[in-house]
Amino acid sequence: MQKYIVKSANQITDTTLLLNLEQKPGKAPFLYRPGQYAAISFYHKGRPTPARCFSIVSSPTDQGKLQFGMRTKGHFTKSAAKLKPGDLVKVRGPYGGFVLDIADSDDVVFLAGGIGVTPFMSMVSYATSTKSSTKITMFYSCQTQDDVPFLDELRADEQQNPNLKVIYVIGGGVTDKLAGLSVASGHLSLDIINAALNNNYDNRTFYVCGPPPYMNAMAKSLRQKGVGKNSIITEAFAQGSHPQTGKVQSWPYNIYVLGAASLVLGSLAVTISDMIKTLPPQSLLNSANLSPTLTSSNSRQRDLDNLVNSLPPLASSAPSTAAVQASDQAAQNDAAASATAAAAAAAASASATKVVSTPVVVRAPVAVPAPKTCTTTQSGVTTCV
Repeated sequence: MQKYIVKSANQITDTTLLLNLEQKPGKAPFLYRPGQYAAISFYHKGRPTPARCFSIVSSPTDQGKLQFGMRTKGHFTKSAAKLKPGDLVKVRGPYGGFVLDIADSDDVVFLAGGIGVTPFMSMVSYATSTKSSTKITMFYSCQTQDDVPFLDELRADEQQNPNLKVIYVIGGGVTDKLAGLSVASGHLSLDIINAALNNNYDNRTFYVCGPPPYMNAMAKSLRQKGVGKNSIITEAFAQGSHPQTGKVQSWPYNIYVLGAASLVLGSLAVTISDMIKTLPPQSLLNSANLSPTLTSSNSRQRDLDNLVNSLPPLASSAPSTAAVQASDQAAQNDAAASATAAAAAAAASASATKVVSTPVVVRAPVAVPAPKTCTTTQSGVTTCV
């Protein structure tokens, strides 16, 4: 943001104000390209005004000077018309991609509607002061001859620049003030453009600026003549459905888009990173590691079952008495219960501690014969039962 001093605020037509500003001494120059615009604000009745954007009329070659052209219709422009020499104006910018690149343009056509002539004034002045070889054909549409701002400036530029030709298209009324100039009556049409361009639209770049209806009509007419989209550069001079288009886009527009894209990508990266942190490690997803305690416990249980099943059967030669058989049956039951208890205890211990233990060998009890009762007869014969 820079501060400029008001040199003059002149009403050059009944509806057009030209604001002339000078740079404060010792300040860095305000650098811009021909056709760009800037935002200006100032103090009105002791209060700061909101910033409003206007095309720069002056040429970038006019160091230390800025000119803005505007229609005096709203509160802001009417307040600007009351600025006095010496008042301060804040200038922010420059902005916009509606610029003339004389190094890359051999033949250009300007289509200006009303106050839409302001960015073209900077382009024409710049081409004239730099003695550019770019050929410029300009169609300037106004309602009446009294509503043609910058007439003297355009007349002077056309005399100094042999590559500049201006055709004034006047909607109605007399045109005596434009004597000696190229003038057409009515609205700008393809017939007027064809006559000036010899019906040759090839290898030309078309710049269009003005009210939205004007720009829409001109763009449609150019497309009917086969002009490609990239060869039509427009800038919406007022609010409407026809924004700035063309090969060069606005600097703020590009910055906003890149900033938004960076924010979206950054948020996506952070979200993915957080999701990865919440997921378990890949090794935990291995089925072999899902439940090590359960797997080892089941393995030990199978070993114990196999061991019990491999034990030899109890001795089949047992005493014939019922007491001995009952005793053997009870012993077998106790042995089986002991083996089952031992296996359960071993499995529980292994499951609780996860420690591999040595298999327990369970031995079957050995049947002990009941004591024999012996008797001896008088004849000396001993019998044991």
